[in-house]
Amino acid sequence: MDLNVWLNEFYPKIIRDFGFDIERDRKSARVMYEIGRDKLLDSSVLHEVIENRDTVVIGGAVKEIDLGSLEDHVIITAGKSILKLNIIPDVHVTDMEEDDEVLVNLERKGCILVLHAHGDNISRVRSLVPKLNRFVATTQAEPFDKIYNFGGFTDGDRAAIIAKEFNAKSIKLIGFDFKNASGLKLKKLMWAKRILEFEGFNL
Repeated sequence: MDLNVWLNEFYPKIIRDFGFDIERDRKSARVMYEIGRDKLLDSSVLHEVIENRDTVVIGGAVKEIDLGSLEDHVIITAGKSILKLNIIPDVHVTDMEEDDEVLVNLERKGCILVLHAHGDNISRVRSLVPKLNRFVATTQAEPFDKIYNFGGFTDGDRAAIIAKEFNAKSIKLIGFDFKNASGLKLKKLMWAKRILEFEGFNL
């Protein structure tokens, strides 16, 4: 997603719709940078893994999956989908709702973590980042240094946008359900759906 489109179109509307505090988003990104400065990976690592390869993005509504059919695919998991799968994906995109141990184990086994800092997860940043050796960092506010903003709101749509941003040959979405939720969760999923449709995904 074009950064100007995200910062000037989507992000302000999301901030207003949910009543988020943009200054807390910025603070979370700064905390991630300060604690993890020497651990921050350049986004080129995502190019190396994803570019010109068939890619599958697995969302949180996944129930079961035939990994045999995906043997030659780059696997990108999003958020809590990883708790339902007995795999080590190539890339895991998350705002860190999983336990520290889950994410530390993924990194140690070779998965590239893409960790998202936002205003509501500063405590998670402080808890997890010291335990890691390396990760890609993202923010939903203005990017700086190696704190990136590829666009996207939920773990799932951010993961799909990353696959597109880094030139996947093809992108298959699994475990994306925009209906079976209610309240705040449904509201977030509606934004994710809107973002993915804007980016040209056929849902």
